[in-house]
Amino acid sequence: MSNPSSAVRVEKSVFASSLLFGILLIAANLRAPITSVGPVLAQVQGYFNLSPTAAGLLNALPLLIFAGASPLAPWLTRRVGLEQALLGAMVMVAVGCLARSTGLYSGLWLGTLLIAGGIAIANVLVVPLVKRDFPGHTALCVGLYAATMALMAALASGLAAPLSTLSAYAWQLSLGIWCVLALIAAACWWPHVKGARSVVAAPAPAGHSTVWRSGIAWQVSMFMALQTVTFYTLIDWFPAMAASSGIGATEAGGYLFAYQAVAVVANLATSVAIKRLRDQRLLGFLCSMAIVIGVLGLLEAPAMSLVWLLFAGVGAGMSMVTCLSLFGLRARDHHQASSLSAMGQCVGYGLGASGPFLAGWLHGLTASWQPPLVVLLVAACLQVVFAVLAGRKRYVDQ
Repeated sequence: MSNPSSAVRVEKSVFASSLLFGILLIAANLRAPITSVGPVLAQVQGYFNLSPTAAGLLNALPLLIFAGASPLAPWLTRRVGLEQALLGAMVMVAVGCLARSTGLYSGLWLGTLLIAGGIAIANVLVVPLVKRDFPGHTALCVGLYAATMALMAALASGLAAPLSTLSAYAWQLSLGIWCVLALIAAACWWPHVKGARSVVAAPAPAGHSTVWRSGIAWQVSMFMALQTVTFYTLIDWFPAMAASSGIGATEAGGYLFAYQAVAVVANLATSVAIKRLRDQRLLGFLCSMAIVIGVLGLLEAPAMSLVWLLFAGVGAGMSMVTCLSLFGLRARDHHQASSLSAMGQCVGYGLGASGPFLAGWLHGLTASWQPPLVVLLVAACLQVVFAVLAGRKRYVDQ
């Protein structure tokens, strides 16, 4: 005779595994459509005759959309639910990838807007979903989520230049191919949407808007902003920096792959460390100092770029997991985590967008990559301060 309780446990285990797989598929789409641009940016510039400032804006636009759309995600969740909002986000990414690769000037910008909007929604909502459905394994799930993002971001950077040589579609193939992954994620997420339709979400407790008046929330947000400045500036502009040092596009793409691939190991190691440490001050200090070393090395010894990118990659991987974990660790429930995630990513990406744009503008003004790297070094040093402050064991409503 079968044991009903055993059957229930098996059913819950299968559901949890399916849910985690769906979350990881979503994570796979949250960086690749953006990081695939850098290695073929010169081709896009040539195709559309973009100025350096316009190219900088193209790089910065996703981050600006992340910032603008992030505060809307909690409202969207209350209207349609977490699962439905995440499905809509994946559809937006798929349509955006197709539009961006049409070869039309309007498609380039409209596609970028759609991709960034979809990613912004998913960026905010995955953390509260994990806190709600995996409350005892939040750090591990966030680590796997961040590792998946980093791995696919690395693959996108490493494959973009080689893919552009396979056909006459060049950069259009490199950027358009990611719609397939977004459609797969949407298809695999659909059963969870159907299962959630009959579930009525509990109303968010009152007072969650107070995160904007919380000191620790601002410290977490500034930590997010400063690590975003460095990460996306290097992703977007390192191929151009490398070219000025005589490094080819394919080799630079390989360096970017290494930069992001090493972050995968850092993601997983950090998720384990978070559970063992009393607070996150030491992690914040170590990840920020790794970025300082990496940027300083690129400034002083560009011939050893691969070494310095590995330092920066470890710091970036540790920073991302720590930031994402802090959205949950500094909140008392998934509603508050959603509010903090929205604020952190609004402020983080809003300020972080200044990095790629400022780098392009400074390079166009000075014809040198040293001024942009000096700005990144200052940002990395400030990150040390805010990361340590954000790592203290506090709650946003204290």
